[in-house]
Amino acid sequence: MAILEQLRMRAGTLLAVIIGLALFAFVLSDFLDSGGSLFTRSKNEIAEIAGKSIPYTEFETQVKKLEKFQQIRTGQNSFSEDIMDRFRTAVWENMVRDQILEKEYKKTGINVSEDELKEMFIGENPHQLVMQYFGDPQTGMLNRAGLVQFIQQIQEIQESDEKTYYTFVEDEVYKSRKFEKYISLLQKGFSATTLEAKRRNADNSTSVDFDFIISPFSALSDSAVVLSDVDIKKYYSDHKNNYKQKETRDIRYLYFEIIPSREDYKEAEDFITNSKEEFTKAENTRQYVNLNSSEPFDEKNYRNGELPDTLNDIMFHSEPGTVVGPYFEDNTYKLAKLAAINYLPDSVRARHILLQANQNNASLVYKTADSLKDLIVKGADFARLAQLYSSDKASAVDGGDLKWFKEGAMVQPFSDSCFFGKKGDVMVVPTQFGIHVIEITDQSKPSKRVQVGILARKVVASDATDQLYYSQANEFAGVNNTYEKFNKAVEEQKLSVYMRSATGLQPLDREITGLEYPRILVKWAYEADEKDVSGKVFKLGNKYVIGVLDKIHDEGFAPLESVKAEIEHEVRKEKKAEKIAADIRTKTASGQTLENLAANLNLPVKTAIGVRVTYPSLPEVGSEPAIAASALQLEKNTISPPLTGNNGIFVLVVTNKNTVADIPEEDLEREKIYIDRSYAARVNYTAYESLKNISRIKDNRREFY
Repeated sequence: MAILEQLRMRAGTLLAVIIGLALFAFVLSDFLDSGGSLFTRSKNEIAEIAGKSIPYTEFETQVKKLEKFQQIRTGQNSFSEDIMDRFRTAVWENMVRDQILEKEYKKTGINVSEDELKEMFIGENPHQLVMQYFGDPQTGMLNRAGLVQFIQQIQEIQESDEKTYYTFVEDEVYKSRKFEKYISLLQKGFSATTLEAKRRNADNSTSVDFDFIISPFSALSDSAVVLSDVDIKKYYSDHKNNYKQKETRDIRYLYFEIIPSREDYKEAEDFITNSKEEFTKAENTRQYVNLNSSEPFDEKNYRNGELPDTLNDIMFHSEPGTVVGPYFEDNTYKLAKLAAINYLPDSVRARHILLQANQNNASLVYKTADSLKDLIVKGADFARLAQLYSSDKASAVDGGDLKWFKEGAMVQPFSDSCFFGKKGDVMVVPTQFGIHVIEITDQSKPSKRVQVGILARKVVASDATDQLYYSQANEFAGVNNTYEKFNKAVEEQKLSVYMRSATGLQPLDREITGLEYPRILVKWAYEADEKDVSGKVFKLGNKYVIGVLDKIHDEGFAPLESVKAEIEHEVRKEKKAEKIAADIRTKTASGQTLENLAANLNLPVKTAIGVRVTYPSLPEVGSEPAIAASALQLEKNTISPPLTGNNGIFVLVVTNKNTVADIPEEDLEREKIYIDRSYAARVNYTAYESLKNISRIKDNRREFY
């Protein structure tokens, strides 16, 4: 449960020389000062977007704002590094978009007025972001009266989580609306013509039937054609734009996996075995588990059938205090103890009023909560009090109603109060989100539940085991510190089974298959030189890793050598096409039928029915758009010249053409609407991408994260 679940000149005289030197010194001093400033700017610049320098501090401020917003929204105090990286990516994308589009907004005069912004929050058609962050997630509805009251309340507050939340959403709505206006303006410049509508109708309605033969490229061996360096270079030159590449790195890494030793297994087993008597006698099972176990006490009250088969029957037919084990499960030695038997409802319906509290006002907030409880017990309108006082605006609009929920759906103190209490109870309950005034409005029928305390000792590598693997990895890295030595040692020591490769690593990548948190290895790859071996051993999860930088791929065009194999395939295909086509031409006689030619070439005649340019699939062959387009241009019953397709050389004879009559006016309008929608969908994405492609964007994030 969250607090707000839905809620960026030279001279010749001595005097002239002296003056000139003085001026030069002044200019030099200014240049050096500026240079220092420039160097500092470069050092602190996280990006340059469309000519504007973005300092790291500005970027980080925006990240902190997003982090704070998500803290308020989710109730979490901190986030994992993976989540923080997602926040940084979101801020980066927003910052790039803002810098690029703001110039376009100024050119076109696009803006959003205060009245328009207000209308998007509390008008008849609220903006989708308002619905997302302030609407009821269960009903999809927005309580406008509650939102109006909420907005009025935050206007009177200097600073609060609620105001931070609202301001963040307001800014996002403002930017989103400006972009919507810009895209709408562009979309109005794209409208389907009658000619386009007729062409689309023809493409979808005109089809062709034909017989064909195909001599596949695979029928001719690779050795039948000769490739020269001139052929390779010419193809590369003619198709160079096909070989653009981003900046990437190719690495390999040798890993030493830290595996627990026999002694580590024995230590874990002995701990559990020796703890059984003490665990059995422990009066407070929860406390004992939390103090001694690898896993925290499981607060869940299990229904019959929810526990593993090894425990379920015993726990549901025993008295509290019964202990099972030791047993081994999931690389962990365990003891299980029946901690409690409870009779609880399957689900509960409750409503609450949330009062936010901190160290400075906790006692005052408690008094307020107690006063509200007294009023409710005496018959006051709970729903009205929730609308007036609750900080949880998502539920306050419904009078604090949280609908039906199961055990564990809420934070523990809240959940326990509702499931261990009874219908009609009104309670004051503190949680990590603040002070709640809770009323249980309904409960399902109680059933038997059990709580099971698991004393677990996971088998992990000891410090001694860890040190052993580190010493092995460190010694290997120290001795084999060159590319040649490294590769030779891996081969001689038969360590290739512990080698892995990661190709195409981009500057901001944070994932490498098989490694935990490998960001530091990616950063090393972008700081190292080609053929470097990492002198440092990286500890990534349960592995010690030594990296080798095999290849640096700079942004631009891929070198010929790196794409030579791909080019050879394409050139070989072209030469095969020429050779096969020439062979077919020599065997094609005037007046010859397709069947005769097929017999001469020892190829079967195939038939394709209803082929269209929008569906160019041929039976037993696959997609052949060039052949479909050619077939539509051929005369009926005329044998075609050899035609080059994706899979081989074709010869075909058109047997029938199915053409479309003049399209009715209503169908023409329908085609126009379809094309207009297609344009609109494409503009939404391609307009911004086009602006982005022509903007100069320098991304230095890898230097900071």
